[in-house]
Amino acid sequence: MIKLEYYAHYDKNKNTKQLLKEHLKSVAELSKYQIPPTVNFDAVSNGKMKDLCYWIGYLHDMGKYTKYFQDYLIKGEDSRFRSHAPISACIVYLFLKDEALDTNNNSIEEEILKFLCYVVVRLHHEALRVNSSLFSISRENSVWNNLLTERDNLFENKAQILKDSNLKSEIKDKYFEIEKLKKDRLFTRIPTFINQGRFKKDYLFFFIIYIFSVLIDNDKINSSQIDINKVKRVSPDKVEKYINSKPANRGKIDLNDKRNKSRKTMINVITSLSDAQIVNTGFFFITAPTGIGKTLSSLECALILQKRMNKIMNYNPRIISAIPFINIIEQNKIEYENVFDNELKLIIHHRLSDFSNIKSGNNKNMSLDKALLDVEAWDGDVILTTFVQFFQSIFTGKNRPLKKLNKMSGSIIILDEIQAVPEKYMPLIGAVLKKVNQYYGTKFILMTATQPKILEFSKLILKDESEIDNSIQLLPDYKDYFQSLHRTKLIPLLNKKLTNGEFVSLMFEKWDNKKSVLIVVNTIKRSIEVYNKLKGKIKDTGINTEVYYLSTNIIPQQRKKVIGLLKKKLKSKVPLILVSTQTIEAGVNLDFDMGFRDFAPICSLIQTAGRINREGERKEYCPLYIVRLEDDNSYVYQLMNLKLTKGILKKYPEIDEDKYGELTEEYYDMELNESGFYKESKTIWNEGILKLNFGVIEEFKLIDKLEDVVDVFVEKDTKASKIADAYEAVLKSGDKIDYDLKNIGIDKNLADKYRKKISFYEKKALLKLINGKLSDYIIQVRLTRIKDNRPIEFKARGGAESNLFWIPKDQIDQYYDENTGYKREKGEDFFVM
Repeated sequence: MIKLEYYAHYDKNKNTKQLLKEHLKSVAELSKYQIPPTVNFDAVSNGKMKDLCYWIGYLHDMGKYTKYFQDYLIKGEDSRFRSHAPISACIVYLFLKDEALDTNNNSIEEEILKFLCYVVVRLHHEALRVNSSLFSISRENSVWNNLLTERDNLFENKAQILKDSNLKSEIKDKYFEIEKLKKDRLFTRIPTFINQGRFKKDYLFFFIIYIFSVLIDNDKINSSQIDINKVKRVSPDKVEKYINSKPANRGKIDLNDKRNKSRKTMINVITSLSDAQIVNTGFFFITAPTGIGKTLSSLECALILQKRMNKIMNYNPRIISAIPFINIIEQNKIEYENVFDNELKLIIHHRLSDFSNIKSGNNKNMSLDKALLDVEAWDGDVILTTFVQFFQSIFTGKNRPLKKLNKMSGSIIILDEIQAVPEKYMPLIGAVLKKVNQYYGTKFILMTATQPKILEFSKLILKDESEIDNSIQLLPDYKDYFQSLHRTKLIPLLNKKLTNGEFVSLMFEKWDNKKSVLIVVNTIKRSIEVYNKLKGKIKDTGINTEVYYLSTNIIPQQRKKVIGLLKKKLKSKVPLILVSTQTIEAGVNLDFDMGFRDFAPICSLIQTAGRINREGERKEYCPLYIVRLEDDNSYVYQLMNLKLTKGILKKYPEIDEDKYGELTEEYYDMELNESGFYKESKTIWNEGILKLNFGVIEEFKLIDKLEDVVDVFVEKDTKASKIADAYEAVLKSGDKIDYDLKNIGIDKNLADKYRKKISFYEKKALLKLINGKLSDYIIQVRLTRIKDNRPIEFKARGGAESNLFWIPKDQIDQYYDENTGYKREKGEDFFVM
């Protein structure tokens, strides 16, 4: 018999090939290896999970052994029989029929679990779905006929295939009897059975997305020939060493003392826990005021927890830190890098991240497609990412975001500013975090200054479950920290709705021309109006005070400049005024003397207060005045949030900072009693997660109403022009780039290589990288708001097809104001990011 070679991947142009037997064995072993000892499901133990994922990995591409697929791969001969996933899925299902799970002989449950394994393999190049479309009546006969043809070809060459795959003793003839599946009514009706809610067990959702993630992650990693590295760790002492290396600030002695004391308290709590407490505790809370140093304290606690878990369970958990806003990531990145000192692989993952400097094992720059895969797979020791990336890796059936989900299992996840999630989703998120802890063994460190009762909210969904409190407060005396702070106070002035003119007059009554002032309003339209009104008033009165503007209506590059300038001036105690939207509320460490805030929910008010007397250097209780500017608040926030906030604020003429903790606790207690408030959470849980309806699950959105938002590129300077030139060149290129990418900071070796040859996947990665650079000059605007001042389409610049709009250099004055950003001619715009 002639020995045949079967390939999993073959690229004649690049002269790269991968043997199928090597791919199958590698994916199987990687899949088993990637599952930490913490993963356990109701009906599938950790050992069974390892076995299941091993065999799913080994058999997921068995369909590639057909001559139809091999001829397509090597000779380019297309055929309707070249599809490999459906036939592989049938073999997996029939193979698993012989495997016993841990369902106490519940045959229906076993069938469902094995069917979900079938779905995972069948759709491993697509998006997950579990519905009747899997067995569409209109296509059923042709699909089964194709499967039988592929099966016959496999069976005909069975001896050669089983010898090549080293599966002679594992694969039996009955695993090829797929005609039995067509006649199996239970097999074909399971999707309907689940969708109708006749078998409601929440673990099925977490089971299917997990095994799907394990398969597609390891399949893609092995196909790209990227090495998987064991998770490394560093000593927790490195955090204290870094803190001690920072120059002392004599003016902040009291606050520095509070930071050191709180950090040591957290360390003492976590180090005093027994081994059993370390294993059984799922949630660690850090409730502390703004500016108390939670970023480094949480990292040190995570490193201590990691060290303890390594000792107890003999594995290193990955550390994942998820943050609401990209600008905070960039700040935390610097802190983390200083702590790790290049000893750990730090992955930064958000839609604008620069992944061009990731190194391969030989310390050379990886090709961009492999570097992007590395980032999107979260293949690092420590991951810094956003809430969007984190939560949309759970609430989805899409292939790409689900790829990294398995990296959450057994990890230590820091969720910073957890109150930033939309309140309508708090019960859903609380329930999901509990289940991720229960099934994946993930541990969470939840940080906040406003203490949302995220786990208590989960009871609104998990009503019938016995309540086991597996949480620990790492700062048990947190109330003392709130009560010892006297930096700010809230002063509600809500009796009357104010016009812009009335507000400016009020501001001048409260301001003595010598202080720095922060003004935060709820809409971009209002912010521009107030800014212009203030500028006019300042000019009329002859006061020598600068007025600055900050919102998402100006390009990010400009926002960075404004923030940098404000930091310098505020540090020098220069009186100034900043008019802003909510963009100031998180991750912008500015420090004002006083402030004004348009009416908003309690948490937003306290977040704004965190930008006033932040370092505690001024006299006690600097004021934040709460006002009502027309009805703007009702366009931005849910009326229920506002009603609860108003009910609390009207009780007090002033609220000192030491009462903020009590204020938020009262607010969340009231929310817990508003059962109609969380309709979206209940729908996604009951109709989506419990029925495996991924269409409903994907209704989860952290940012609402983005459907009609467009990106507008402002070609403001030479750097912007160079990036746009590179963007056009890549969009219009074939297999090489007619542009010197070194002009935009791309590594010389990669830039030179891509001028000679670039693959389809490298081009996709390069476009993502350039988009990140381009984003410094992009603002997002609603289509309905630009109809009276519509910018030019980007393709008019040089013929490159793109969804961008474009403001050319010579037309900036027509579309873009140097101070307030995009010009909106008519209509009200309440869109704030």
